[in-house]
Amino acid sequence: MQKTKDLNPTQFATIAANLLNQGLLEAGRTAAKRIFRELEEGRRVTLTKLQMEDGGLTRIDLSLDYQAFQGSINYSAFRDGVLALVARLSDTIREGKGVQVFQAIDEDQQPLPAESFNTRLFAVGGLTVHDGTPNVLMLGVQPSRDQPVVTLQLMYVDPNQFKVADQSAQAG
Repeated sequence: MQKTKDLNPTQFATIAANLLNQGLLEAGRTAAKRIFRELEEGRRVTLTKLQMEDGGLTRIDLSLDYQAFQGSINYSAFRDGVLALVARLSDTIREGKGVQVFQAIDEDQQPLPAESFNTRLFAVGGLTVHDGTPNVLMLGVQPSRDQPVVTLQLMYVDPNQFKVADQSAQAG
């Protein structure tokens, strides 16, 4: 029987931001580009194994969903997105307001299917603009049902949903 340890969203966001920073931003360019190419090809990449309080190891994987990316994705745009996401996560954590987490849903506002067991999405996005085109990178977290594995899911989301929300707020 596997023991579980619950972390609050801010604690986990701190761990995730640190892992993304170390694994992608502080890694050498060659290593980071190799990781990007693997992610771009749809593969999961193992970032690290964390030792838990009970002595067990939890593997932390990384995946990338760039279906909603506007334009042509490349390493530089990806790195800029990760940099913006880590900066926004770090700012939110430092402000002490807590990091909100949502259950991931599809375009019909329905929870993602069973294979997305317990997928959560941090309510913080990294906005970048390349050639006048905005993109928003967000971070999802998906624990495995039966293995000591947690996948950090980098996902681009439609930036227009944020523009509409801003316009609604200004109109109100």
